[in-house]
Amino acid sequence: MDYYKVLRILPSASEKEIKTAYRRLAKEYHPDVVGEDQQKKQRMYEIQEAYRILSDPGQRKAYDEKRQHSEEQHREERTGPSPDQSAFERFFGFQPGKGMETYQRQKQPDKKEGKAGTEGPMKPEERFASFFERIR
Repeated sequence: MDYYKVLRILPSASEKEIKTAYRRLAKEYHPDVVGEDQQKKQRMYEIQEAYRILSDPGQRKAYDEKRQHSEEQHREERTGPSPDQSAFERFFGFQPGKGMETYQRQKQPDKKEGKAGTEGPMKPEERFASFFERIR
């Protein structure tokens, strides 16, 4: 259960905002207001639990750490481990997210004339062949 969602506040909420949210929701879900509605009574118990945890600085800190760890695990389960980008880099000739600066080749001295020159772009067939030769 996400206590911040229960109280309808952001994780960066101040102590005052937590207290204000609790009071607002307690008025809305108080047993005298909801009568015999069991779902709303259950909601009030959730609101009380969220307030108890988030209003205590020590418990809030422990909850935030646990929540962050849980989110990181969930994110890793969804996306899986980070892929090995080296195969991508070898095949396409640049690093993802680096833009064209990794695609442009560095100038190398021309062996015949002794001056700086550039290699032309690699043909797709050559890139493809070089990629699969390295995998073997």
